Amino acid sequence: KHWILSEGTPQMDNTTIDTVDELCLDRWRTLQSVDDLLEEVVMQLQTSGVLENTYIFYNSDHGYHLGQFNQQGEKRQPYDEDIRVPLIVRGPGIEKGQVTQRIALNIDLAPTFLELAGGKVPDDMDGRSLKPVLSGNVSAAEWRDDFLVEYWGEGTPCMGTIKAKPPQQIFLHDCHNNTFVNLRTLTDSDDSSYILVFPTDDAPMDVKKANYFEYYNLNKDTWQMNNTYRALPDAQHSAYQSRLEQYMACSGQTACNPKPIV
Repeated sequence: KHWILSEGTPQMDNTTIDTVDELCLDRWRTLQSVDDLLEEVVMQLQTSGVLENTYIFYNSDHGYHLGQFNQQGEKRQPYDEDIRVPLIVRGPGIEKGQVTQRIALNIDLAPTFLELAGGKVPDDMDGRSLKPVLSGNVSAAEWRDDFLVEYWGEGTPCMGTIKAKPPQQIFLHDCHNNTFVNLRTLTDSDDSSYILVFPTDDAPMDVKKANYFEYYNLNKDTWQMNNTYRALPDAQHSAYQSRLEQYMACSGQTACNPKPIV
């Protein structure tokens, strides 16, 4: 988004909007085959007499934006459209219709599968088993209330320029400067995204080298349209950056699952 803002991207025209709409419809059409597959799997489990002793996880690896922030269709951005995914689970010990506000991450899936299968979760895994969450036996004070989202651009030069006449096509998502970290916080009092963007895809990231900054208070700004980074008090900046650096450097169960902020 910072690239688009700096280049002064024009609003999507009707042709582009139609393309995005068709892409959205295509995604729904494709999902119908997933629904058919899921039905067949459940019916086979039922026929085999093992349905009630089987855990089924329904999930996606990423979200997808379709027109938000004047961007067509992609997934590699730090905003909620791209990072929120469904997670629906059924199985032994899981109450029907239960909904939880506990944060689940994709890195939690492997530890969860191991524990549900009776195995031991290795200490070097960053995620946590969701078993206590699924059984409804974990409070907010016992679970994470923030997490790290990070992405490295793929090093592709950002060819072309929007300001050219006629404008040239640019595939922004793979550019080296689409490299970011996002501290996503979800508590009763703090629903926010604190984002640092970097000019290159060099690793490891160093917060001191960030060159674009964003902060969104989703309690007041659900769609993340009003960047209030510069209005944050110094103490809040320090707290967010400290937490970010902690996550960026962590490895393993203990270090990557610090005590909740609350």
